[in-house]
Amino acid sequence: MSLLADVCSHRFFKRCISLIGLMLTLLLSRNVLAESPLYDQYSESVCLLIAEQVDRFKQQPQLSSYQDAVKNYRRHCQKPVAFVPNPLIKDNKTTVNTVVPAHQPQVMHSPTRQSNHVLPPQPVFDHGWAKLIWIFSAAFVILLLRLLLRGSWGLNRNELLGQLAERKLAKLLERQLSAEYKHYRNLVLKTNRGDLTEIDHLVVSPFGIFVIEVKNYEGWIFGAEYESHWVLQHFRRKHQFQNPLRQNYKHTEAVAYLLEIDSNTDTDTDTDTDIIYSVVAFSRRAQFKNPMPENVLYIEDVHRHIRKISALGRKISDEALIRYLARCNLVATNAPDLRKEHKLQQQGQQLLREINQRRD
Repeated sequence: MSLLADVCSHRFFKRCISLIGLMLTLLLSRNVLAESPLYDQYSESVCLLIAEQVDRFKQQPQLSSYQDAVKNYRRHCQKPVAFVPNPLIKDNKTTVNTVVPAHQPQVMHSPTRQSNHVLPPQPVFDHGWAKLIWIFSAAFVILLLRLLLRGSWGLNRNELLGQLAERKLAKLLERQLSAEYKHYRNLVLKTNRGDLTEIDHLVVSPFGIFVIEVKNYEGWIFGAEYESHWVLQHFRRKHQFQNPLRQNYKHTEAVAYLLEIDSNTDTDTDTDTDIIYSVVAFSRRAQFKNPMPENVLYIEDVHRHIRKISALGRKISDEALIRYLARCNLVATNAPDLRKEHKLQQQGQQLLREINQRRD
């Protein structure tokens, strides 16, 4: 829900309001137009004759007489015009009546024997306006999806899909792992070179520290563990991307730098170089055409991989675990400022790449 709250902010919120206003205007105009009959209305006596014809031929609906009667009744008998006698026009003892439309026409009441058979009048605009409203609703949904995927609040399509995959993994980890596993999301850490890097998921436990990189690619993936780049093929389109294992290696180095893993020996084992585990998680939208490395998994299998490693036994002492958690909590508290700094860093790197491309 937090993502939806972000979506309805800034320019996107204004677009939502304008589109909702348009839909309400259409609905209101539909009701107004439906109240005013499109066709001229017959008198009550004529409508009674038409109702009798409908009742007479109701057993033979295929006849044109029945169909014409139903059509005329629905068109011209929505609000029948009442008779108002004119006392000024008289001939001997015979009074000539003229049809004068009343200010408030009365609704026709058919005789009792016909009331169960005559079709009720239907608004003329129902069918056409139902189609029009459906078209506008479909257009609104399509526009809404396009705005979502275009990233009206600062995310492009790939970033949005990545966040959805990260949320899915977060829910699985929260549901499948016990309280011994402390979970952190989107931590921005400094590396030993002084730059910043963002980690999708970090799980700290007595059994090890798990650094997880999430990918939400769609298509066939070709690549081996030690290749610098992998290939993604979606239909006929192909493009290369950095080997996520190499990308996540930078993340594991940043975690080791934050927790000072290389400089302490507070673990329950003789060495502490094997307590940080790199995990790369793909969504099911991706299909591997090469054997997947051991630590490259689908999102649904990450918690099983963590449990499998945890079964090997405890590797981190209580004292070291408390210190690791304290440092992670401190970084999580300062996450908003670090995230802004990281964004500026990425923008600067992008600018440098564009300058280099122009020089080439």
